[in-house]
Amino acid sequence: MYSMLYFYRQTWRSLASRAEHKWDPFLMVELRGRKVGIIGYGDIGQASAKLLSAFGMEVTGVRRSAPTKEVDEYGVRLLHGDAERERVLRESDFVVNILPGTEETKRFFNKELFSMMKPSAVYISIGRGITQNEDDLACALRDGVIRGASVNVFEREPLPAESPLWDISDDKLLLTAHSADRTVYSVFFSLAFFCFWWNANEMPPRQLCCRFFFFFAYGFCIL
Repeated sequence: MYSMLYFYRQTWRSLASRAEHKWDPFLMVELRGRKVGIIGYGDIGQASAKLLSAFGMEVTGVRRSAPTKEVDEYGVRLLHGDAERERVLRESDFVVNILPGTEETKRFFNKELFSMMKPSAVYISIGRGITQNEDDLACALRDGVIRGASVNVFEREPLPAESPLWDISDDKLLLTAHSADRTVYSVFFSLAFFCFWWNANEMPPRQLCCRFFFFFAYGFCIL
């Protein structure tokens, strides 16, 4: 959602105006009614669709296997096959890449696929970095083939200093360092689970249970 709002609310423009002490009211575009194509519609896609539907967006999910129903419980239209995927790419305002990282999907999003998208489309990558050709993406952004992109995963991480993506302007690219799962909540409970596992074979059962519930309760109090 943040990636979509970043472009439609022009976050970079507001930040630049503030830095210049400039009052700059401008027209913005609503998300309601915009079309979202999720390529690789699995568990993450379903969780995303739940949020997108709440904003009144039209969501289509493309899967590798044939769906058993046309529309799922979130109102997402389910499709599969190359022809349907190409149609979704051509029609979507936002294309969300959540493909798994396999040999079959390696650099799947390339110059050819970017050229299928609307010039006003925004590409969002939150799956696996190897599924996109980053040089082709940089060219598509520089040449105006697509409106913008939000990328959180990369083929090589950390992203090399020589990557052309670093030089793309903020109004065309939102680049984040694969950190969507690094929240206080997730880090705390990962640590708690590690401590629990580490001591599992050394503590009496009653003490182990007490320590587990202490971590659990303490986590909810501070988060």
